Amino acid sequence: MFARILKSGTFHDVVGYVTRQFHDPEEYTPDTWRIIGSENIFTTDYAKMVQSFEAIHGFMPGKENPAGHISISFDNADAPRMTDEFMAQLAKEHMEGMGIKNTQFLVVRHLETGHPHFHIVYNRVNMSGKAVDERNNFRRSDRVVKAIKDKYGLTYSPLKQKYEDRIPVFKERISQAIYGCKSWDEFSRRLACAGIEVKFHDDHNTGKHIGVKFTDGDITVNGSKIDRAFTYRRLNNLFEFNRRQGFEQSDSIQQKPKVTVEYVPSQKPSLVEDVLGATIGAVGNLFTLGPGYDPQEEEFARNMRKKKKKPAIKHSH
Repeated sequence: MFARILKSGTFHDVVGYVTRQFHDPEEYTPDTWRIIGSENIFTTDYAKMVQSFEAIHGFMPGKENPAGHISISFDNADAPRMTDEFMAQLAKEHMEGMGIKNTQFLVVRHLETGHPHFHIVYNRVNMSGKAVDERNNFRRSDRVVKAIKDKYGLTYSPLKQKYEDRIPVFKERISQAIYGCKSWDEFSRRLACAGIEVKFHDDHNTGKHIGVKFTDGDITVNGSKIDRAFTYRRLNNLFEFNRRQGFEQSDSIQQKPKVTVEYVPSQKPSLVEDVLGATIGAVGNLFTLGPGYDPQEEEFARNMRKKKKKPAIKHSH
């Protein structure tokens, strides 16, 4: 059993995702998913589900991204035990352990993958019109999952350990590949040589890239799960900055520049939130990822250093 707390969003998007409203109907037919549990929700169709959630959200309309989203997967060894009723019971116990109470929820089982799993969509505004307590939800989820596995004798899936072991490898190879990169093509070519493929998540309406993930053919990880500096937006900003600066590696550099990023385990929230996370060092072309970078300030500072170094012009009499 392995629980993932996914990014919250609108009910339109999250309910639409779990009920396959935005997927290819030829591939994701109605028999590839089904609702196995719900509370305080009209489940006759997609529109009524969204309306049910939004009615309660109306008690706290300022609550952004009100749809909570959790995915829970199970080892194939436990598949014979995974009836709809048992999975629905496990979903309720996980929510209770997480403190997700007195609120609306929807439990949807997906059937098209090789391993049993379901999704929980819940209203982050409870039936009393107050916000659901989600403090320390990552740590709390780890404790709850362990308790449930021990209670029912579920398999300790090696999947989570595989992710934990592989993420540092992904981080090191990505950190090496981004040095001096000016484009996604260049970045992708470098990573391909290291055995990692770059994939994109596109906006459903515009078709534009809005997310990036990496795969080695065995596991696939979102960039933000590896490090907050590896989101699509931040990497794209970095490549654009390098293009503007005409950044080039020089043969005269004696020491190979390095990229350093602080490793943050995937199950813990990152310390870096809404900053670019990329800083160009002033000495030795040392490139470091870190918070608080402002390209305009850096350019201004560089120009000032050049002015200070400019030799004074002597006038002959």
